[in-house]
Amino acid sequence: MNCVGWDIGGAHVKMAYIHNQQLFVDQRECPLWKGLNELETILILLLKKLPDNTTLHHVTMTGELVDIFKNRQEGVSQIIETFSRLIPDNHTVKYFSQNGFLHKPEAIRNYQDVASANWIASGKCVSEYCDNAIFVDIGSTTTDILEISNGKLQLEGLSDYERLRSGELVYTGVVRSCVNTITREVNYKGDKIPLIAEQFAVTADVYRILEKLPDNADLGNTMDGEPKDRQSSLRRLARMLGVDYKKDDENEWVSVANEISQQQVNIIMRSLDRLLQNNSCATKIVGAGVGRFLLENISDQLSLPYTDFVSTVFSEEITIQANAADCAPAVALLVQ
Repeated sequence: MNCVGWDIGGAHVKMAYIHNQQLFVDQRECPLWKGLNELETILILLLKKLPDNTTLHHVTMTGELVDIFKNRQEGVSQIIETFSRLIPDNHTVKYFSQNGFLHKPEAIRNYQDVASANWIASGKCVSEYCDNAIFVDIGSTTTDILEISNGKLQLEGLSDYERLRSGELVYTGVVRSCVNTITREVNYKGDKIPLIAEQFAVTADVYRILEKLPDNADLGNTMDGEPKDRQSSLRRLARMLGVDYKKDDENEWVSVANEISQQQVNIIMRSLDRLLQNNSCATKIVGAGVGRFLLENISDQLSLPYTDFVSTVFSEEITIQANAADCAPAVALLVQ
């Protein structure tokens, strides 16, 4: 029985499966806050891509957080009901929880353990292959920072609230984070200028300007509905300072983008430093997510070697897509 892993988020759906010794992943935009019909559409599309012998589905989620649901219990229940309704009757579906896989009735009943558990799937997976490491998943919206010691996850919190408090969950990512959540002011033409409290530009614009944004990382609409090209991103970033972009000032805006990127790295570094100061025995950083390109710089600063999540988990016998580590939780569900 071949398995497919699903990670159902509030903005994306990610899928992973292995066929003919090749690991396939697919990530699609899914603005779940617009309604469950968005999820239905994407699931129907992705289900058609699966090989016929793929009849086992492992599912994790964070989409229960979106504001169409009045609480997490409702969100988990409705996502499960939607997913279950679309899967053929002869298929098996199991939902990942903090305590392992659950069938539908148990998953709905134990919704607290199912809600936002995708990070545990990734962390446990890495702990099977690394005795002492720090696993960092920098995604489009959030960053997970998990310590693995003696082959076990060392967790200070399980809920989002507890993890925000401990620094194991950092609400910053390389695509969807508004730039004014990263810093309040930037240097521009010799002055410190406060950023406008509007959502004109996001981190996808920053990394597009710096030519670091991976292909297919930015799947949603831009903040102004204009194209996803470097010039449009420069215009959007300029608006954050109340300025109209002029090509003669391009170097200034590249400098602003670099400053915002460094501030984002500093946010992540603060949580990493806190973890490392607690007698961590980590010997390397294992990275995942569309923002893992930041980790090579971070690992250099910490003097720890860096390895990619997927190459850590899979042997050379499996052919791996270049973007497979973008979908770490979905991939992790294949080997648990």
